[in-house]
Parts: sequence; C-alpha cells; structure tokens
Amino acid sequence: MNNPFVVTEGRRFTKVEEQMIWHKPASHKTSQEELRIASEIKNNWHDPEMKIMNVLLEGDAGSGKTQLARALSADLQLPYTKVTCFADMDKTDVFGALLPVVAADNDEDRELLETIYQTDSLQEVLTVIATHFQLDANQAKERLSKLIERIDQTETATSVDYKFYPSEIVRAMQKGYLLEIQEPTVIRDASVLVALNSALEPNGLLNIPTGIIRRHADCVVVITTNRNYQGNRPLNESLRDRVQHAEKMDLPSIEVMIERAIAKMNFTDHDYLEIMAKIIRLLDETGKANAIKGVAGMRSYFFWVNSLKQGQDPLESIFPKVLYKLTTDETELNILQTALEQSGLLSALQQVKNQQKMRQGRKISQAEAEQRNILEEAESATLKNESAEEEEADITQEDAVSDEAIVSEKQAMMDVPEDVTPSEAESKSETASIDEEDKIGSAMSLDELAEIDKNKRKELNREVRKILQETIHAKEGTIVHRPKITEAALAQGKQLTQNVLPEVESLSRVINDLLDKEVSSDFSSGKYYGARFNPGHVAYGDLRNFDKKNPPNEQPSLALAVRVDESGSMLRDDRIETAKLAAVALSLFAEKIQIPLMLYGDSADLSQREKTSIYSYKEFDDTYDYLAAKIATMKPRQNNRDGVPLRLLAEKLNQQTADTKLLLSISDGQPKALPDYTGEKAKQDIQTVLKDYERQGILFIACAIGEDKEQLRTLYGENNFVDISDIATLPQQLLQLIARFI
Repeated sequence: MNNPFVVTEGRRFTKVEEQMIWHKPASHKTSQEELRIASEIKNNWHDPEMKIMNVLLEGDAGSGKTQLARALSADLQLPYTKVTCFADMDKTDVFGALLPVVAADNDEDRELLETIYQTDSLQEVLTVIATHFQLDANQAKERLSKLIERIDQTETATSVDYKFYPSEIVRAMQKGYLLEIQEPTVIRDASVLVALNSALEPNGLLNIPTGIIRRHADCVVVITTNRNYQGNRPLNESLRDRVQHAEKMDLPSIEVMIERAIAKMNFTDHDYLEIMAKIIRLLDETGKANAIKGVAGMRSYFFWVNSLKQGQDPLESIFPKVLYKLTTDETELNILQTALEQSGLLSALQQVKNQQKMRQGRKISQAEAEQRNILEEAESATLKNESAEEEEADITQEDAVSDEAIVSEKQAMMDVPEDVTPSEAESKSETASIDEEDKIGSAMSLDELAEIDKNKRKELNREVRKILQETIHAKEGTIVHRPKITEAALAQGKQLTQNVLPEVESLSRVINDLLDKEVSSDFSSGKYYGARFNPGHVAYGDLRNFDKKNPPNEQPSLALAVRVDESGSMLRDDRIETAKLAAVALSLFAEKIQIPLMLYGDSADLSQREKTSIYSYKEFDDTYDYLAAKIATMKPRQNNRDGVPLRLLAEKLNQQTADTKLLLSISDGQPKALPDYTGEKAKQDIQTVLKDYERQGILFIACAIGEDKEQLRTLYGENNFVDISDIATLPQQLLQLIARFI
C-alpha cells in the first residue's frame, strides 16, 4: 500500500509492536485534518528545530479526535498506545511507581502479586484485584491491606524487594510510540500537568527512580481534550505552549458526515442521511447556544442512522439516540424541540419517510398470497393486473354517475337561500398547483397525491362492496370518493389550521404531560374496570370509574374514527364551517398525540345510481399530507344515509389494535334518504350497527349540533349521545371529549 507519510522506514518492530500499529478499516474516511497533520509531521520529520512531536486535538465529544489519533498511527506507521487521565491522577501515574516484590511461598500471595505487576497505579491495582478475585471495591482494599501488613511484619522471614514499574507514558516515550493522552484537563492537581512538561520536550529527559530516560526520536504525542465540558479545566499554558500543531475539532461538514455514515454502515439513502446530519448539526449548535451540557456528535449520528437501517422510525428513535443524550431536562428538551420545529427539518424527515413508503408500494400478506396463489417472484406483476374486470367496472360506474352527481349538486345549490353568496375562496380555480417551498408537512406533489388517490379509490370501493354485502344497502349504489384539492382548498386549509392550532397545541402539551405521568405511575385512571374504585371520575358519566394497575410499559391507547354529515341542512348557521374546524382540530390533535385517525364525510342521493356518497378524507393508513386542504372541500350536499358510513367506519375501526376504539358522528339531523330510508327503518339500521359493533368494543358517540337533538338522542341512545348546543365551540368541546378517552 502506497503510504506517503511513513516516518519509520527501516525501523524494526517486534510482533507485539506491529500489532499495535493501527490498521484503517474500510469504513475510515480520511479527513482534511488528518492529511494536514500527517503532512506537517512528515515534511518536518528530519528538521531538528521544526520537528512536530506534540499535537493538540481540542473539540467536542464525537468529533473524531481519537479516530484521528489512531489514523495518524497508520499514516506514520508508529505503534499506538494511550492513557486516559482522571481527576485524582498524580505524578506516579505520569512516571510510574515503586511496588514491592515479595518472594513468598504462599500461593495466594503469589497470585495476588502477579496481578499487581500488571498495573500502573494504585487505582488500577484495586481494580485488577477486584476483577481477578471477583470482589467489590471495599473487599479489594482489605485484601491489599492484609498483604501490606504481612510485608510490614518484621518477625517474618519474608524478604521484601521493590521494583519500579514505568507508566504507559514512560514506556511510549522510551520505545518511540504514538501516544494519545486523553483528557488531561480533568486532572485536579495542577502540578501533575506541569510534570507532563518534561515529557513533552522534543529531546526531553525523564528522571525516574531507575535512572534517566531520554525521549525516543520517533515518539509522537497527541493530546485529545474536550472543550469547556463539566469537570474540564483550561489546559495549562506551559503545556499548551509545548504543542507544535493544534487542531480545533468540530463536527465535519454535511458531506463528510454522509460519507462516513455510508462507509461505516453501508446505508446509502442520501435523502435520509442529509436531513439527519442537518438535524445533528442544528442540535449541536442549539445545545451550545443554550449551555446544554450534552453532546450531539458523530456517535449520535451513527447510532441514529444505524437504528434507521434496522427498521426503526427515525422520528421516534431520535429521542433515545440523540435528544436524551443531550439532556433529559424538560425545559432544555423544549428548547431543542422548538428549534427543530422552527427549522422544518422534522417535516422534511417526515416527507422523506412518506416518499419511501410510496416507493415501496402495497405489500400483501402471506395469507393473501396463498389464497390468491401468488408466487414471490410474480407478486409485482400480479398486483398490477389484479381483478382487471373489477377495476373496469369501478371506472365505468364512477364515470357514469359523475355527470348526474354534478347536475344534482347544482340543483342542491339552487336551493340555497338568496342571501347566501359564494365565498371568494369558492370562486377560485378548481385546479391547484403548489411550489416546493410551500409543501410544508407533505412528502408529495399534488399530481402524485392525485395518482395515489386514484388507485386508493378503486381499492376502497371494493372494500365497501364487501362490507355491505349482507346489509340492506348491498344493492344500493355506494361510491367512495377521494377529495380533489383545489387552489381554494389549499388556502382555506391553511386558514382552518391557523384558527385551531393554538387550542390544539395547548391541549396536546397537557395530554402529553398526563401520559408521561400515567405511564410512570403504578395505576392508570379512567378504566371501565380495575383494582380500585375512583369516585372522582363518576362525574364524567362515561363509566370509567376505576383505576387499573399498570403492567410494565403499559401505554394508554386510542384509535379514533370520525364521521361528518355533509347533508344539505349543514349549510345553516355555518354548521359545515364549524364541522371543518372541528375536523381539522381533531386531525392536528391526533397527529401530535399519535392517535390512529380515520375521517369520512357522507351524503346521499347525489344521483339515481349513487345512492350513498362516501368522502374518504383520511384512512387509518394514510399520511396527514394535505389533510387540512382535503377537509376544506367538505360542503353541504343532499340527504344522509347514516347506517352506511357508521358501518364502514366501525368495521375498519374494529381492525385496529388500540385498547379504546371511539367513533364520533357529527350530525345536525335525523337520517333521511330516498326512497324510504327514514323513520323506523333508518332507526333499526343504525341501532343494528351499534349493537353489532358495541359487542366488539366500539364506542359510539353522536355529536348533535342541530334542532333534532332529542330525536338523535332517542336514535343513538343516551349512552351514545352528546349535546353540543353551542356549535361555535364545537372544536374545543370535541378535543376535550377525546382527551377524556386517552
């Protein structure tokens, strides 16, 4: 291997010394600092006046100081050794110590002395004794004390000799090694640092009990120390002056961080690596600016990337791999998280995560593969061509009803009172485009979203037919739509978000704090059954009157499905606008608290062929991309056939694994659809749905916001009914309602 920096040509090493020369692994990436130092040492190696023998590397933990010192061992071809300083280090640790050599017949003493000979200091003697004989610290001290007592006994015939055991510093100086001295600034006794001065002289002489040791001409000393960390003191001026070359070690550039991560872990997703590197640098800068003592460096970066490589969610693993290494103080964590949110890097990381999911495509289960006789190698092709006839039927049916639906909706708008005029937003273009800088919180373009929704819609329509097979709605035309985002929807979605965001963030902080406390306590409150009765919960009237003892690591769990009535009567008193606010608030809250969420709107009788219209704003497996804009497309349409959306939502909610499964129905009136879906027929249908799924653990709550409150109370039952008289406070009331179930 061609190595231009070798300084030991012709020197012969023992086998042990050859093994001490560091070998660069394949993952090592040569830095500019390494090239600079190695070049400086090589170029001045034979100049007695300008020879560089002492190097200082000063910087944050994880900035690569020790890695650089080892790399210099490989570049210069010098055996590598190191000493790590500690607070109580004294001069004997710098130079070595005189220790007794006892010629004893006692086998136990002989074994003990052999272990002592392996050490360089008293602290290491105690450590080796404790390890060798499996003792604790106090027992090790007692064992050493007894040996010393036997040595001091003059009446014994044991002869006592002393031998000087040099320190690793002396050994490296004498034999010409590359010596790394780690963290000398932690030493409390300033005189010890001064004692190092003589060891750092280019032609220094070390005066030890066995004589004078002259520093070997090949000896290179690399001092590595952290900067301004707790327990560190300023480096002694005289010692710093004896350094011929110093480097300020900071986090490397983004490009170098990425290169090192690729080389070290063979993880090549550049999008992930770049954003995660930027996050590490931001946290490092924020921590320093706010005097946070923890470290965000290359080690944190490597382990965080490695957790991603192993399949962990980087938005979750950032806490144990990065943030909690910086600090666990709540105030400091809030500072760091605020900096991350303001930077937009977490949103960018979410976008990359969503894009990866899109590239992966839909994967079928093994059971489905066996049922459909799909081989692994043919899976992709089969999925592309699956059920072609069914898809063609979907397209034909949806296209056929579209014209009728448009006519019907126009007719519905003609029934609007004369004093109601279209808003400015509604008069905007029905198509929309969005710049890259505006795609905050989204991983995809509107065109990509439209393509995904097109395929998703076909899949959802097949699911609907299957779910409704054995019901009175089986032969009724039920079609699922995915909302089309317009320019007006984008603008209104932003406005809706701004209106509810303060309330959502306030409640989210409270709930997250409560969750932290609940998980760490012995009991979780608000349970339907448990080990003890809690009278303080009786006032809620939700039957959650017990405290349940937590098993290890139990987390409160909730899955939420929301249905919004989009019948024509929702036009009155801005009910639909309030319902939009409520839906946006619930979606933001669910995203922040990490609650699985599904959101449907529905209407009926848009056309002769489309008896029920379902608007899928969010499925459980959808991301939150453009969700506020999707919700903004809600509007009053025609009639309402409540049993269909309730059954669809309940069936999908039932497949969730959460402890609590809650279905909210936001409606302003009784069910009514052509030709005869009203009165007793509609009541029996809805109550059948409630009965079927309540047995399976689904909790239904009808949120009544119109004049038909008492009829809805009778229809859904007293235990499934909430009266929201003041619709202006609907978002706040629903958020508080959801919070009770978490």
